Order: sequence, then structure tokens, then C-alpha cells
Amino acid sequence: MRAEELGRWLSAAGVVTAAVSVGAEADRAWCVRATPGTDDGADEGTWEVFWCEGGGRFEWTRFDDESAACFSLFGRLVWARLAASGAS
Repeated sequence: MRAEELGRWLSAAGVVTAAVSVGAEADRAWCVRATPGTDDGADEGTWEVFWCEGGGRFEWTRFDDESAACFSLFGRLVWARLAASGAS
């Protein structure tokens, strides 16, 4: 899964995407974004997922690739939706 597909997949799973920001840090939102690599190419960069509120980052996690970051956030939000609905 790629970051630009995340909103579509979340919507298909019935998750409201208003509180998800792809590619940028946004207050009161789950954020998934790339971090820059090094100029010499030794580090290709990473992806991070976190809840942003009041300038703070909560539940912050770093991933080596885009797909892992997107699937992590997707799983977290779909699980939260199912747990809130009382599904077993």
C-alpha cells in the first residue's frame, strides 16, 4: 500500500479519514509521512506514523518503508473502529 492510497483503503473499511494526514504533520490527526534521507544516498529515508496534537507527537513509530508505515496505520485505525463498534 502506498501513502496516496491510504485514504481510499480507510474509506473502504468504513474509517472516517478526516483525522488522517498523509505527507504532512497536522494537529489533531494521525500523520504518515516520509522523512528525508541523506544527501550522499547512504540513508534512503524512513517513514513515520504518529498522532499529532498541540505540537506533540504521540504513539510515534518509524518504518523503513512506505508500505509498512501505511499498513501499520491502516491496521491501527481499522482495529479501533471495530473495537468501538463492539465487533468480536
